[in-house]
Amino acid sequence: MVQKLFGWLVLLACAACIGPKIRLAPPAGAYFQAMNVKFNFSDRQGRQNGRVYWRFDDRHAKFIFFTPLNQVALELDVAGETAWLLRPGKKLFWRGDFSRLLDRLWGIELTMEELKKLLLVGEVPQRKLDDNGMTIDLKTDPGNPAPRVVNIRRNDAHVTLRVTNSEIRTGTIVLLDYERRFQAAALEDILSDD
Repeated sequence: MVQKLFGWLVLLACAACIGPKIRLAPPAGAYFQAMNVKFNFSDRQGRQNGRVYWRFDDRHAKFIFFTPLNQVALELDVAGETAWLLRPGKKLFWRGDFSRLLDRLWGIELTMEELKKLLLVGEVPQRKLDDNGMTIDLKTDPGNPAPRVVNIRRNDAHVTLRVTNSEIRTGTIVLLDYERRFQAAALEDILSDD
């Protein structure tokens, strides 16, 4: 009997030492959202498939586009609605408007803020749809407003974005001064396959 009582006391003492797990959502201090997104794009000229790692906070965003061999092909840095598209292998950069770049890449015209809201909480920019002839379909999980799959169509362009992972991390997004280290180039030179 004494051994059983002693055993119970040891178990209770061990259980008392386990501290409660405290989860902060979002974490205290500076934090950013990180997402892995697979994309499929098609239009009259062809098809593209790829993977993008996207990190953003309330001020900046950074997209890293990977090749099929999992190497960095392009980097896109965004501050507000100003975008810097970088081609690290050639040390080239282009600077311009984010929505113009998205229109050139995928034939859709969304601002950075609209894209964030679309992928984070499934907020569809209805006015943009009416003005630009776009359609957006979302597939979500029950109880979660963030879409897992986003289908966007405009004219003959069709983009599918699949969010494979989304998490919050501590820290901030820091944009480097690439204009000093890279050479300015036209957008088509950055996007060329050579």
